Amino acid sequence: DPGAHPGPSGPHARADGRPEAHRPAHDARTVHREQVPLMPVWAHHEGRAMGSDLTILAWGNAPDTAVRWAIGEVARLEACWSRFLPTSELSALNRSAGRGPFACSTVLWAAVSRAAQGWARTHGLFDPTVLPALIGLGYDRTFAQVPRIGPDEPAARPVPGFDVVSLDNEARRVTLPAGVALDLGGIGKGLAADVLVAGLVERGVTSAEVSLGGDLRVTGPGPDDDDAWLIDVQHAGDDSVLFRFPLADEALVQSTRLMRRWTRGGRELHHLVDPRTGWPVDNGIDAVVATAPEAWFAEVVAKAVFVAGETAGLALAAASDVDVWVVRSDRTVVATPHVADSLTASAGR
Repeated sequence: DPGAHPGPSGPHARADGRPEAHRPAHDARTVHREQVPLMPVWAHHEGRAMGSDLTILAWGNAPDTAVRWAIGEVARLEACWSRFLPTSELSALNRSAGRGPFACSTVLWAAVSRAAQGWARTHGLFDPTVLPALIGLGYDRTFAQVPRIGPDEPAARPVPGFDVVSLDNEARRVTLPAGVALDLGGIGKGLAADVLVAGLVERGVTSAEVSLGGDLRVTGPGPDDDDAWLIDVQHAGDDSVLFRFPLADEALVQSTRLMRRWTRGGRELHHLVDPRTGWPVDNGIDAVVATAPEAWFAEVVAKAVFVAGETAGLALAAASDVDVWVVRSDRTVVATPHVADSLTASAGR
């Protein structure tokens, strides 16, 4: 989801003398505290990718090169996975519906195969075949281009379900029946964060944060703490801090109905569609925050919990071994037992 609501906390003094990461408003640069050759330094980039804010923070020897790679890599992933680019490979796959098997590149297959896993592991509550329903509701172009108010009554369309999609794992081929199309938006952002962090580490970075929309992935110690990145998780409606959570070599994502909203025929709509009805979810939940080792799976579970509702969703998260926080519409928050103390600790700050 857009708006990088999870993000590192404010600066804190470090006893070990390691420089804190500064987050300037302009593009990638290296922050030098000591003019010593080959000493580790921070590199920082802020920009846009996949319709969302992108932040990359990396610590290591000459990390600028790794950050430049990450900027190019996220552009390459977007060019493959975007449903809004007619030249993307995903758009070509969706146009192949009803025409037989489509041979995927390794990049597209990485996203589609994980989407299939997500659908199976959430019993269909996460379902990338919601795209025709989203289009019928008015989300038929990039969100920046979607008219926020329109007179037309929204047209709910049935969601076919990912079980109608055929995958050939050995040949990396996908067969879509006629009328079926995939949306890889949320899982794509999470997977992109995973890919970028892994690539940064391969290029010599020892600590990194990638934030793409509401999806955050970190590795190594953060700038404010030797063991973890201290994350202030903010309410999507007004950026007030809901709680703080120490994140270590894992991901934290937020899925919310408060960011991508529009009105058709007097009815307020949003992009989180229940695949069982084809309509936006309306169950008293504003957002779900999830933490897991990988951002793509945290994305899957966050959306599934949102669709399932509070009680069933918390049970689903526990069964998936993923911790979540459910943000209710009255701004109260409930969480799975393993992370419930984060709410108590935050309340006492």
